[in-house]
Amino acid sequence: MEKSVASVSESMPVVTTPPQTAAAISGAEQIALSFVRHAVTHVYLFPGGTIAPIIDAIEMRTRIEIICPRTEQGAGFAALAHARLSGKPAVLMVTSGPGVTNAVTPIADAYYDNVPMVVLTGQVGTADMRRSMPVKQRGFQEVDTIDLVKPITKAALLVEDARDLPDIMDRAFFLAQSGRQGPVVVDLPMNVQRASMAADDYAPPRKPFDAAPKASDEALLRLAHWIESASRPVILAGGGVLAAGAHGALRRLAEQCGIPVAMSLPGLGAMPSSSPLSLGLCGYAGGQHTNLAIYNSDLLLAIGTTLHVRQTGSLADRTAPRAKIARIDLDRNELAHSRVPLDLAIHADAKTALGALNDLLKRPATGSVRTQSWLAAIEAWRARFPLSVKRRTTRLKPQEVIAIADRAVGGKEIIVTTGVGQHQIWVPRHFAFDYPSRQLLTSSGHGTMGYDLPAAIGAKIARPKATVLCFVGDGSLQMNLQELAVIAERKLDIKIIVLDNQALSIVAQFQRQNWNSHPTTGDKRNPDFARIARAYGIRSVTVATAASARKLIPAALKRRGPVLIHCRIDPKEELLPMLLGGHTLDDMSFETSF
Repeated sequence: MEKSVASVSESMPVVTTPPQTAAAISGAEQIALSFVRHAVTHVYLFPGGTIAPIIDAIEMRTRIEIICPRTEQGAGFAALAHARLSGKPAVLMVTSGPGVTNAVTPIADAYYDNVPMVVLTGQVGTADMRRSMPVKQRGFQEVDTIDLVKPITKAALLVEDARDLPDIMDRAFFLAQSGRQGPVVVDLPMNVQRASMAADDYAPPRKPFDAAPKASDEALLRLAHWIESASRPVILAGGGVLAAGAHGALRRLAEQCGIPVAMSLPGLGAMPSSSPLSLGLCGYAGGQHTNLAIYNSDLLLAIGTTLHVRQTGSLADRTAPRAKIARIDLDRNELAHSRVPLDLAIHADAKTALGALNDLLKRPATGSVRTQSWLAAIEAWRARFPLSVKRRTTRLKPQEVIAIADRAVGGKEIIVTTGVGQHQIWVPRHFAFDYPSRQLLTSSGHGTMGYDLPAAIGAKIARPKATVLCFVGDGSLQMNLQELAVIAERKLDIKIIVLDNQALSIVAQFQRQNWNSHPTTGDKRNPDFARIARAYGIRSVTVATAASARKLIPAALKRRGPVLIHCRIDPKEELLPMLLGGHTLDDMSFETSF
């Protein structure tokens, strides 16, 4: 059956919108006005035909700044960083078909790392949608967006009537930031965007956020008693501590009771790296002293963390075999299905729960005295298993590069982005974090290479006065290298530090450990990244020795404007120690795979 002319025009972006009367407004304009209602300042997008009406409406109806990276993935990661730093939902817009499929990875990243984001996806006109017909496709660049993204979103909403737009857009922003935050996708057919409707003033109903769950008095009293009775307590702080703004309450608890604090990757900075109570990163690539503390504890208090395999190792039931394990989490389902068996599950907002717990522990505490021998034992482990560089060659070590950069940026407001690979772990081992003045943005749950460079763009736009450092491996950089163009054209003051060992080394190390070879991940022929940066109009410098690093890196970081520092690091430097599969936290491997 042939399509009617009307149905074709609904899905074709080249048809101009009919003139509207003064008393009418288009669906696209309704969307733009919803952005204004929700105080959106920036929209990240990659353009395409089926979102063109909304782009025009933003331009004509608002003062919102449009940020257009070079790919949908780049736009998505930039939006993710913006949302994490602003604490409000970021807006990502992509066109139908390949625009949607290219955005799936950043949507998944937002879902697994609990980042609020409203994603608008263009769609063919409703008359051209396949729906339940037994055919592959009806409209050009049509894809079943709702079914595609449903498992990785808080909600996926298809709009079929433009009159529903104000309510649906408000619902999307509400869902993205309520409870456990995450992405919401709104699928927008072309005819809905272009439909004309009465321009009545829209007064959105107030949707108060659900009150944060509060811990029961009984649970908090039990936990307070356990804390007062423990002689070897450890806190494990996750990203939920930072998301809840609970870092201050966490620090008060740790300092009042003398409890050391280990952190997951997204929880880094919950306790300042400079604090003697900070154990740093835990888990498969954490410090040996950190993992020994967790393993030998008699009380493990996990706050805002999933206790997944990267934190505990593969033997979840032997994480802390002699400890009572208590967990505070906003998500009831996470508690009900905890990988690590729990002795006490507290369904609560971290900030509220820790505040109440601190009130209970205000009476004279003996924790700091009682835990002195425990803290001394941990310091002995820290001295015995330092995360220092073991120089075997004259080649430049990545740990040295990171430590030099850490010292060079001093006490400014720092935002660090990384990709995924060995550098993602070297950075938290050798760079100091202290939320919110020294903050890490990385892809932790989804583990996405290529997150680094576009995230740095979003970070700089969200926090223009902050120093933004992008640590990136040579493999991860080449996932979204084209975003150098955005940094150059916007003259963003971002410092990019490339740790180039000519390999996908974290996977190569895994392959060598298990199969004694790395046929696909090592000995990569890389371009001269410094020359590529210069081709984009970005200043660059190449560093190959420790001596040149100490001289050139601080100087490059002091320059105004974007700079790329290409560090040719030792290709045989491995991520050690490392917790291997089938081993408990007290049994990390220090052996090289070469």
